[in-house]
Amino acid sequence: MSRALRIATVRLADRGRRQRAAARHGPRWIVPLGAAGVILTAAVGLTVVTGVSALGVLSADLPDPDTLRHLAFAQPTIVTDRSGTVELGRFEQERRSVVRYEDIPSVVLDATTTAEDRSFWDNPGIDLANIVSAVAENAAGEGERGASTITQQLVRARLLPEEIVAPGSDRYLRKVKEILQSLRLTDTFPGADGKRRVITAYLNEIFYGHGAYGIAAAARIYFGKELDELTVAEAALLAGLPKSPTALDPYRFAKADDEGRLVVAAGTAPVERRDWVLQGLALGAQWTDLQPGELQAALDEPVVLAGDQPSTVRGGQFTWQVRRQLAAILGSDYDIETAGLRVVTTLDMRAQELAERWLTAAAIVPNLKRSTGDRILKDLKIGRSDRAWVRALRGKDIHNGALVAMDHRTGDVLAYVGSAGYARNDLASSEFEPKYDAAGDGARQPGSAFKPILYASAFDAERLTPGSLLLDITTEFDRRQDWAPRDADQLDRGPVLVRRALQYSLNIPAIRALERVGNETVADTAAAMGVHFTGGREAFLQAGLAGALGTVEVTPLDLTTAYATIANGGVRVEPRMIDRILGADGSVVWSAPKPAGDRAISAEAAWLVTDILQGNTDPKENPIWAEKLRLTNGPDGQYRPAAVKTGTTNDARDLGTYGFLPDQPDGGPGLTVGIWLGNSDHSYPRSRRPATSLTAAAPLWRAFVRDYTRDWPVTKFKRPGDVVSKRIDAWTGGRPGPWTRDTVNEWFIKGTQPGRRGAIDEDGLLYRRMCGGWRVDPLKAELGPRAWRADVQDWLARARRGTGVGGRLDARTAYFWGESSWGGQLAGACARPKPKPQPKPGPNPGPPSAPPGQPPGPPGGGGGGGGGGGGDPKPPPGGG
Repeated sequence: MSRALRIATVRLADRGRRQRAAARHGPRWIVPLGAAGVILTAAVGLTVVTGVSALGVLSADLPDPDTLRHLAFAQPTIVTDRSGTVELGRFEQERRSVVRYEDIPSVVLDATTTAEDRSFWDNPGIDLANIVSAVAENAAGEGERGASTITQQLVRARLLPEEIVAPGSDRYLRKVKEILQSLRLTDTFPGADGKRRVITAYLNEIFYGHGAYGIAAAARIYFGKELDELTVAEAALLAGLPKSPTALDPYRFAKADDEGRLVVAAGTAPVERRDWVLQGLALGAQWTDLQPGELQAALDEPVVLAGDQPSTVRGGQFTWQVRRQLAAILGSDYDIETAGLRVVTTLDMRAQELAERWLTAAAIVPNLKRSTGDRILKDLKIGRSDRAWVRALRGKDIHNGALVAMDHRTGDVLAYVGSAGYARNDLASSEFEPKYDAAGDGARQPGSAFKPILYASAFDAERLTPGSLLLDITTEFDRRQDWAPRDADQLDRGPVLVRRALQYSLNIPAIRALERVGNETVADTAAAMGVHFTGGREAFLQAGLAGALGTVEVTPLDLTTAYATIANGGVRVEPRMIDRILGADGSVVWSAPKPAGDRAISAEAAWLVTDILQGNTDPKENPIWAEKLRLTNGPDGQYRPAAVKTGTTNDARDLGTYGFLPDQPDGGPGLTVGIWLGNSDHSYPRSRRPATSLTAAAPLWRAFVRDYTRDWPVTKFKRPGDVVSKRIDAWTGGRPGPWTRDTVNEWFIKGTQPGRRGAIDEDGLLYRRMCGGWRVDPLKAELGPRAWRADVQDWLARARRGTGVGGRLDARTAYFWGESSWGGQLAGACARPKPKPQPKPGPNPGPPSAPPGQPPGPPGGGGGGGGGGGGDPKPPPGGG
């Protein structure tokens, strides 16, 4: 057929020239729309077929023109903050912003029709005179000339079968079908409304070069403007580009002028094309009436381009985490890069900006020149007190950080910074990879920040209570491996209760706690709280007792989720980043359901851990940690309760601080925040005195939470009903007895308090009656394997000599902070009283001897003298 069409085309050449001349002087619209078949036959010379039957054959495989009514354009999916107003990023194959007809300025419409189809508003979808003229000139070998109207260009792009427009297809057959479909389209959508529909679709579909699809994207890419901000000259330049978008790309001809502007010089191809469009506008257009002076001003206007603007992602790594959740929600129902969705996330921009600000201060500023860093701190409006701890991080070789803030009631992620500076490519290094998502993808050792999960598991399993007795005595827990971990300050404090062991982050009691409750139970609890160990559950089981020290890697996002579970009364709510998804038409595609949550630990166990961790922000309970973590941003400097735990790995590669606040009243958010500091490549800090979580992550945590909650009301943690208070022995944790020297109040899950049937029996666990009184004997409190008793016995022998006494495992004896004994005299050989000389007879006899059975020495003695070492050591005792 194509050969026959070519022959027919040549035969019609002369007739076409005559018709073209007539069309120029007569009405533009001379054939009624119902005569589509006659027009088509005349236009392409279909003398090889006849009338209606030919039209039926040619239109058989054409899409229904009514498809235009529901035409969808490949649009980017746009991600916004929770308000829906701040764009965080977009996922796209084509840079396009779809606009409505009423949003298109008349000058853009006029410039477009002037450049591409001056008879657009009158023609039936084709320009018969131009078609015949083009056919004749091409057939005569006078060059390739196009004659497509705006309607034809739209049809070719969207309303023809794919095989017709594919490379290598018959171009003459394609032209016939293009003309026929254009006529059908105009018949389907007649009149002014139809024309508006067609030109709107065209302006949204057409390619303008330089990655710009559609007129709105072109205005932003070339001029950095919205459509209603374009000048006449700028509208004319854009209108001229679709003819040859690559060859006419203004950026190919642009050069920087003396003022640093990117200017396209006069006489270049895109400017000449613009001037041609402007002159056409001056001859008359539908709405635009360029007067001679206005025309000259437009011709003289320099073409100044906006310059290539790199694609910005304000949400950083959060936006890419949203991409993952989006794919999980939508499955294969949508092509995210082309669906034109609007994703309203949970991100609070105020929280996000504060997180970015403080991570910049903590992880970036200390690694810059002092003058540069000070200037940034000033720009960030960092106060004097905060500058002190930031400057103290200079030389500590910490280059990166991450922060996650969640509403633990709903799982909404309020802030998410995966690296200290997503856009800081100028500082990129192996230690600082700005695009690396350390929060969600970075597997890191949690260190002592894992201990709340361990103790929560122990409380729920009723293997320990906050008043249980544990030994802080360095022990060779695995003789085959020579594994004898120590507290960070290498001090042995002897018997301690669980509350103090957790608050002061003591390592050795944590190992004994894990031995009591078992790795399997703790692994199950961690999984229920949202923790996914690197290597899976088996990795934690294989870690053995070392798992108590947070040696098995997890992500900061997972660990924050676990803390949020504690904060939410033991109910885990999966972290969510998407609130709702809107379609291209604004309809709701998906909306986040009300979070139900899954119970991971009991409300009572969660509250006990919370109550212990709150002590880390109270100077009366833990002055060391409270110095860095106490919040006083309530009204008039009122103390704000917070439950917080730090974590420093043994080699100081990972520093973390995790914690939460009580729920706000009236449905306000419940805030949980997790922070990690370290290096992207997980390298060791090259510093003689590396930072700890207490000197780096803790003040960062406090700064962010303080600023974010400054205007919040002060609330308290709510105690569940099945928690009871009990007066216990301050040293054994059991019921007071004849050995009791002091008592304290402690909280217990109902039924686990000392004295109840089935409760953990701590009564008298620490004391042995000997030498006429009660002596401290830690061997009674060693409930682990028998092999551990040798090191407990060694500590006892050293402790009888006093504090500061070292042993074979490189740990020294010490009292707990503020104490002057280990609960009384230590067990050991009873002192034999020296023979007393008989008093000489006389009127003044000597003092009477001591009552029989009274132990020698002062009643509060610590079991012998000895050197120092009982003061507050630096760094903190445990893993931080």
